[in-house]
Amino acid sequence: MGAGYFRLSSDERQLLLAATQRQPVARQAWEQWIADNRLETAGLSSQALFGPLYANIPADLSVSDTTILRGVYKRTWYANQVALSRIQPLLARMAAAAVPAVLLYDACLALGYYADVGHRPINCVDISVPASAWNTSIDAAIDDGWQAREDKSFVSASSLSCMVFAGPMDASLRIWVNLFIARPQEATEAQVLRETRPVEFKGQSISILGPVEQLLCLSADVFRADKLRLSSCVDAYVLARSIGSETDWNRLVAQAQRFEHILPLRNILSFLETELALELPAWVLPELRRMAISHGELIRYRQACETLPLKIKAACRRWLGPMFTGAARG
Repeated sequence: MGAGYFRLSSDERQLLLAATQRQPVARQAWEQWIADNRLETAGLSSQALFGPLYANIPADLSVSDTTILRGVYKRTWYANQVALSRIQPLLARMAAAAVPAVLLYDACLALGYYADVGHRPINCVDISVPASAWNTSIDAAIDDGWQAREDKSFVSASSLSCMVFAGPMDASLRIWVNLFIARPQEATEAQVLRETRPVEFKGQSISILGPVEQLLCLSADVFRADKLRLSSCVDAYVLARSIGSETDWNRLVAQAQRFEHILPLRNILSFLETELALELPAWVLPELRRMAISHGELIRYRQACETLPLKIKAACRRWLGPMFTGAARG
């Protein structure tokens, strides 16, 4: 695994197993975790798993633990309803302006991939739009009462860009463009849009990012963060399990190569297979390990380099970048 990113403590491992696995593994993991821990004093990283934990092992909880987790579920369900309702007018504005808006990250996962919208908190609503609709979308958000936070945003004409907004009651919104960069860019955007999924919320049809694209985004974000979040592990597990066909697995691997996401994807899939017993098609990881890694990817995801040769190449590329071209294998 890259840079020890997936080194779990025993408690973290048991809680992840309890939140994701079938019986009897989930029950045994829960019994081991609760023997040394209490829900009331769990850290923030562990608290993020309370939703999927409540969904996965309700019959194995004590009365007091059930009360706590049911309370967390109800609070999360209500907060998510508020967050999604708050964004509906903006989505309607975008639709009226012919902007194809797509939910990703928290709202996408809670609304489209978890069994219940109360099983996963929406801390921020994220919307992806085509680059051609960037200014229109920002204007629509401002007209809808969102306050742009340019100090927390990053904007580029030809790469990943994000405008951050603040709303009432500490609500957060982010509008994204150029999630994936591959020429021709217009064709890349069109392909991502074709793979979106429609979901219903209070009578409104909302597009969410497809599982292949959302898993690629999530795997990349894992290695941009300062440390591993347990909630990201569960998110990745849920997304990977939703990829059911051989065609989609083929597309996931092909898109990882095209978008230069090979390192983060093969790291997260290897982790899911090893730690959470995810059943992958036998060819997926060998194929990802066979692929050449571009020097650009080595720089962006150097923390995901699993082997010493790749780590050395990433370090060299970082410090002597102008002298290198081409791709690296490892």
